[in-house]
Amino acid sequence: MKKIFWFLALCPLALLSCKDPGKQNSTEEKPTDSLEVRVDTQMVKLLFPEGKDILTGGDGAISISIDNTKSFWLWGDSFLGEVKDNKRDSTSQLIIGNIWTLLDSDKVSTICGGSPQKPESLINIGKVNGNIAFLWPMHGFVKNNIVHVFMSVIVRTGDGIWDFFWHASQYYRLSYPDMKVIDMLELEAPFKNKVHYGFGVFEDNGYYYVYGTAPDGLAAPLHVARAKLINDKLNEWEYFDGQNWDKDPTKTKAMAGITVPVSEQFSVFKHNDKYILVTQDRGIRTDGIYTFVADKPQGDWSNPKKVYSTPELNLGSAIWTYSAMAHPQYDVDGKLLISYCVNTHHLPDLFNDVSIYKPRFIRVPYSLILNK
Repeated sequence: MKKIFWFLALCPLALLSCKDPGKQNSTEEKPTDSLEVRVDTQMVKLLFPEGKDILTGGDGAISISIDNTKSFWLWGDSFLGEVKDNKRDSTSQLIIGNIWTLLDSDKVSTICGGSPQKPESLINIGKVNGNIAFLWPMHGFVKNNIVHVFMSVIVRTGDGIWDFFWHASQYYRLSYPDMKVIDMLELEAPFKNKVHYGFGVFEDNGYYYVYGTAPDGLAAPLHVARAKLINDKLNEWEYFDGQNWDKDPTKTKAMAGITVPVSEQFSVFKHNDKYILVTQDRGIRTDGIYTFVADKPQGDWSNPKKVYSTPELNLGSAIWTYSAMAHPQYDVDGKLLISYCVNTHHLPDLFNDVSIYKPRFIRVPYSLILNK
C-alpha cells in the first residue's frame, strides 16, 4: 500500500515569492554579464533541508510543474534518514526505484511507499520474467488533478553496479493529491522501434510531445512521438518519420541536427516561440552540458552550445556527473535553471560525504542558448 509521508521544512535562505516560483532560488546579488553561467546554491538547500526521515540524497532531479508555486521532483535511487556532520549512518537504506518530493514554495515533503522506518518506492513493479525489477522515473505533466508520468522498467540481472538493463516504458496516471495509481499502460512502440520514450514531455497546440532516445552503444539518436489527451488519457499516438507524422511506430526517424550523443535523461521544452533541448554528453566521464534550439518540436535542431563543463570530474576518477535536466518553471531574470547529478563508484563515499549524492544547479542565460 502506498503512503504519503509529509516532512515539512523551511529554508530561510531562499528568496521566495508565492506568485513567482522562479524567484525562490535567485542567487543574483548584482548585475552580471548577460552570457555568464552562475552556480545556484539555493535550490539544493530547498530540496534537501536538515531533518530526520526526509530525502537526503538521490539522482534524477526530474521536475514536473503542478502550478505556479508547486512542482513534483522525481528521484531515482535515493537515501532517506538522518544526517549528522555531513555523514549518513551506515544503516541508511538506498531505496532502489522512485521517490518523489513535493516542493511547494519553500516547503518540501517526501512522498514514498512503505513506512518511515522502511521506506519504499512510491510505485513498484515486482518481478519481470522472474527477475527483480524496479521503476526509474522519467517525465510527465499534471492536468485536471491527474499526474501523468512515464517510468522506465529496469530489470536486475545480478549484484554488480551495472547488472541491469532497460526493459520497457510504462505510462502511469495517478490521482492528485492522494497519489494513488489510477492505471498503467505499457507502451508498445518501444518494443517495435527500440526508442525509450518518456522524457521531455510538454503540451503544444493540442498535442503532447514525448521524446526518447534509441541507444546503440554510446550513440543515442533522439526521436519524438506525440499524442492527444482524450478523456484525460494520452491517445492517438503518432511518430515523426523525418518528414511527417505516422501512426506506425516503426516509421520513426531520428531528428536532425543533434551533434552529441543524447543522454538517457534530458529535457525538451518550449520557450517563447523556440524549442530547447538540454542534454549532457552520454557517457561516464563526460563533463559537457549542451543546448540545441529548433523552430518546431520535431526539429531540425541547430545552434549547438556547450554551456557548461561540470567541475566535479576534477575531484577524482571515482566521481562522475550525468543526467542534466532543465527546470523552466524556475526561470528567473532571463536564466534557465539546469540540474545535473553527481555520483561515485566508491560506495562508502556516499556515507562519508552526503553532499556527493545530491544534484548541482546552474543558471544559464537564455541569451547564451539562443544567440547565434
